[in-house]
Amino acid sequence: MSDWFKTWFDSEYYHLLYKDRDQTEAENFVKKIYQYLSPSPNQTMLDLACGKGRHSIHLNKMGALVEGCDYSENSIRHAKQFENDNLFFYTHDMRNELPKSYDYIFNLFTSFGYFETLDEHQTTLLNIYKGLSEKGLFIFDFMNTEFVLNNLVAEEIIQKESVCFHIKRELIDDVITKKISFKINENFHEYQEQVRALHPKILVEMMKNCGFCVKEKFGNYHLAPFDLHTSNRFILVLSK
Repeated sequence: MSDWFKTWFDSEYYHLLYKDRDQTEAENFVKKIYQYLSPSPNQTMLDLACGKGRHSIHLNKMGALVEGCDYSENSIRHAKQFENDNLFFYTHDMRNELPKSYDYIFNLFTSFGYFETLDEHQTTLLNIYKGLSEKGLFIFDFMNTEFVLNNLVAEEIIQKESVCFHIKRELIDDVITKKISFKINENFHEYQEQVRALHPKILVEMMKNCGFCVKEKFGNYHLAPFDLHTSNRFILVLSK
């Protein structure tokens, strides 16, 4: 695996390809998880790998004190326009320790599994563990790899405005690789996304290695119970 995210996440074409992500789904999920957690007004939340801040903004609208951080400087630059007294954004590489502790840490929409080695992922989870307050909770939202691999769409074409994106997906050495190619003014561009195919069982083991305890497993954004074969998401609520 390469550090593909260093260029792709800051590319204008990344934001074009994903510009129509379902904001309503994101908002509804945030409402449901917020109601489930029932936080106190003074408790702090971190949206780790927040992108442009869509989940952070919704959490803040629910009344939470929220900070969002992301590797992409362009995404954080965009998110900062939404800052207020109770919402703040900053750049951060999740492989490094967090600058402070939080009562809740969210890692949502498969914002994990991007790194070269398993050790980097384990270190990231340990950083999250250290960044939680003593009675804090970690909400982890990853794809259900079992379901994704059984339903993988090998190839598709997606038209966004004037750009025709050619998408090819395959499993290479336990990494789900998405190759994204397109032409702009006869110039060929190619990017890729790589997400390690971490099975739910492996993820739970990695969490427990850090000291986390699994409080709940959900299988979709409606917070239905997790089923290995039919759930499209693997959402964990973890405590110290």
